[in-house]
Amino acid sequence: MIQAELNQQRLRGGQRLPRVVLNRVLRVVSKELGVRGSVFVSIAFVDKKTMKSLNKTYRGKDTVTDVLSFTLNSPQMLGELILSYDQAKLQAGEQKHSVRDELSFLIVHGLLHLHGYDHEKPADAHLMFPLQERILRKLHINPAL
Repeated sequence: MIQAELNQQRLRGGQRLPRVVLNRVLRVVSKELGVRGSVFVSIAFVDKKTMKSLNKTYRGKDTVTDVLSFTLNSPQMLGELILSYDQAKLQAGEQKHSVRDELSFLIVHGLLHLHGYDHEKPADAHLMFPLQERILRKLHINPAL
């Protein structure tokens, strides 16, 4: 099963993602991907300025993004997910759903990237997005996010 180290230090009380929600996301993704044994992911929240800088450095895009995934070459450590709470909150408002659902969606999306899924090419998107939608449905999150 996927296990996570979660760093929410920069978030205040009500902004924090409850561990029970994260654990449910991790269980469902693990089951759908057939994860055996324990693998770990680090999840951290950063401010908009940091996210923009990371996005520019690693993707060449000078904008704030919602989630970045960094794969590690370790059998037990999947990698790291970096999330922007501010961007997630903005997108949740635009999509008219909860920030919690948006954060769960972003974690699912990032975990799929860490497992090698991508959506840059149409053929890759045809593999990633149906799996993402199936996982979101199992989490009772509208897959049309």
